[in-house]
Amino acid sequence: MKEPAAVLQLVNQFAIGGAEGQFVERVRCHPEGFRPVVACVNRAGPHLETLRQLGFHVEEFGLRGSLLQLNTGHQILRLAAFLQREGVRLVHANDFYANVLAVPAARLAGAKVICSRFDLGHWYSRAHHVLEALACRGADAIFVNANAVRDLCVDEEGIAAEKVAVIRNGIDLRAFDAAAKLPLEKEVPPSRPTVAMVGNLHPVKGHFNLVEAVALLKPQFPDLLVLCAGEGPMRPVIEQQIAHHGLRETMLLLGHRRDVPALLLRAQVAVLPSHAEGMSNALIEAMAASLPVVATAVGGNVELVVEAGAGATGHLVPPHKPAQLAERLAGLLRDPQRCRALGAAGRKRVEGELTLEAMTRRIGELYRSLLQSTAQRQAA
Repeated sequence: MKEPAAVLQLVNQFAIGGAEGQFVERVRCHPEGFRPVVACVNRAGPHLETLRQLGFHVEEFGLRGSLLQLNTGHQILRLAAFLQREGVRLVHANDFYANVLAVPAARLAGAKVICSRFDLGHWYSRAHHVLEALACRGADAIFVNANAVRDLCVDEEGIAAEKVAVIRNGIDLRAFDAAAKLPLEKEVPPSRPTVAMVGNLHPVKGHFNLVEAVALLKPQFPDLLVLCAGEGPMRPVIEQQIAHHGLRETMLLLGHRRDVPALLLRAQVAVLPSHAEGMSNALIEAMAASLPVVATAVGGNVELVVEAGAGATGHLVPPHKPAQLAERLAGLLRDPQRCRALGAAGRKRVEGELTLEAMTRRIGELYRSLLQSTAQRQAA
């Protein structure tokens, strides 16, 4: 029996977030024929314990502040030695710092390397953009989760189009549906028209625009409830804005929640007013929960939300336009029948294209194509 090929899954850290959750799912449901080895830059975060429970020892290659320090070169050499010791034939780097470390280390170790890009780099400085583009040009393949991210890599950074593989995020529907039936961690007010938003409290997620939209909706829907799952540094300012508009009983900041599937079942509509996105896990989960979605027309959102035809799943609005956001939300809240139709189409889309199984199959195809090309060159 052929031994599975070792693949190093390298990530920065194990925080709560969509990309981090997808990383755990990719490791847990690794493609058949490949053995995952897990390493990180910073051995911290809630998902670290999840990986330990799955039986993984996580090796750390810690950076110290600026990448210009000598320690960066030391960690690259350590990583290259680790790859050779573990017999790793393929490195899959999963974020900025992992990309920067993985490419030179893999080259030193004679391994193939994949860089990953899961957003539009909205938080990057110019130096970040240049450095990651250089790393990606040196990789054997670029793993992206949305056409918008692919276009950024190809059109703006000059990466060869044939190196970029678009593999959309996937959800474990069986686990999602089981979690949706569980009781909530903390109860929320019942029997009110409810809108749900899942997203950490960062500026890019557009919570301020949502507060303004909710203020416009409140006179039309006095009992409106808006549930916001997620945590982050913007909490104090968002709380201040909520209080300023008199929305403390309307818009609830619930913090980190591990019961998102059950929480979504309490809502009639999902919303995502972000200013930039890759492929939003929040939107996929909302569609899996059979909710219609109102999202901004940015990044990968336009690839998920269909506005017209039998397959319509919701509405798109421009970013930074709370009045248009409010108008679309109001239209759905007034039309339960259309909500059900849009939600059913969203669920069907997830079942057909956005499952964990589909994502795993595509990743396996990418891994095999890279290793087969190596084998063919060695045989020639």
